[in-house]
Amino acid sequence: MNDENRSAGRVLDVLEHLAGRPDGASLTEICAALELPKSSAHVLLRTVLARGYVTKDRSERYVLNEVFRTYGFGWGGHRHAHLIAVANPIMEELAAAVGETVLLGTVEGGVVRTLSKVVADQVIRYDVSLSTPSPYYCTAMGRVVVAFSPESQRDLRLLSTEREKHTDKTVTDLHTLRRIIERVAEDGYAIVEEEFVVGGTGIAAPVFGKNGEVVAVLDIGCVSARFEANRERLIEALLSSAGLLSQRLLGNSDAHLRGGAKDDNPSSRRGSKRQPG
Repeated sequence: MNDENRSAGRVLDVLEHLAGRPDGASLTEICAALELPKSSAHVLLRTVLARGYVTKDRSERYVLNEVFRTYGFGWGGHRHAHLIAVANPIMEELAAAVGETVLLGTVEGGVVRTLSKVVADQVIRYDVSLSTPSPYYCTAMGRVVVAFSPESQRDLRLLSTEREKHTDKTVTDLHTLRRIIERVAEDGYAIVEEEFVVGGTGIAAPVFGKNGEVVAVLDIGCVSARFEANRERLIEALLSSAGLLSQRLLGNSDAHLRGGAKDDNPSSRRGSKRQPG
């Protein structure tokens, strides 16, 4: 077997090993299980980390990206491998800074799918399965997608699914939702408090690609009881991180960041105002 085939085989060995370990594995455990030198294992892991197939948790354990565990390697998620790889370090820094769960989503198959997440290191924390889609009308990620869609597509997205009430606070009235969506487009972010899950609040902002199109949504999911006291800090941190991710995806520092752009005068933002609904 030549070196190229041997390397490819070792990459698959690593992925298959992690696929059987939901809690992940340390570098030492991977080396022992696969009989790999530490230097070789480190190179392989660095490769699959960069491609988004594997993530590393705060205890330095390597974990198969839940996208592939949920949907399998045949799912189209490999198309987002670069996005996930670029986003994960930013997500980890954001989660550490705010102490809340951070999610990355995009439109896939007509719904908003969560591609990656960094779960908060809190006793009581927000978490969601990657297999759970985010409805357009009642989640922060969904509303951001609608708000930054062409106006001709906004109603189509809002009407694409039955608008059921998930909680007593879920807004289902189309006219009210239109006003909320307009506000999200103006503000550059969405806040949804306990409309999808009781006790959970989501804050989401768009991530821009070429020509100003939204390629992903960055979201902070937090326990509602902690949200109000940290409202401004969470909004500022989210917008900064979404802007940074937009920059890195475009590969330059002059990216068109819109809502993610930093502002030297935080008081000029609308973060202190409450979105309707």
